[in-house]
Amino acid sequence: MDAKDFLSSAQQSVQGRQEVDYRNAASRGYYCAFHVCKTLLEKLPKQGIVGDSHEKIIAELLSHSDNGLQKLGRQLEQAKILRHRADYQLSVKFTQYEARKSLTQVQRILATVETYYLKFKS
Repeated sequence: MDAKDFLSSAQQSVQGRQEVDYRNAASRGYYCAFHVCKTLLEKLPKQGIVGDSHEKIIAELLSHSDNGLQKLGRQLEQAKILRHRADYQLSVKFTQYEARKSLTQVQRILATVETYYLKFKS
C-alpha cells in the first residue's frame, strides 16, 4: 500500500455530509503525511530507521539541521494536533472547514517531501 492511498480516502471523506466523514478525512490525511515523512527520514543520509513513534518522527524533523525539515516537522505536528482533535475530542464539533484545513496542510507536507526527493535525484 502506498501512503498516498490514505490521502485518496481522506479526499473522499471530506466530501461527505456527516461529521464522522470530516473526522475521518483529518485522520486519514494525517496518516498519509506521517508515513511520507517517516519514509523521507529513513532515506536521509546517516538517518536509517527512525522508528514508528509519531513523537519520534516529529522530534527527528524538528531537531534536524536542515531548516526545511524543521518546517516539515512543525507542519506534521500541526496536522497531528488536528488529527488528535478529530479522533479523540468527540464532544467538540469537527467541521468540514477543519477537515479541509487539515488536507491543505497534508498537501503542503507532500509538496515539501517531493522537493527533497527531487534533491536526491540531482
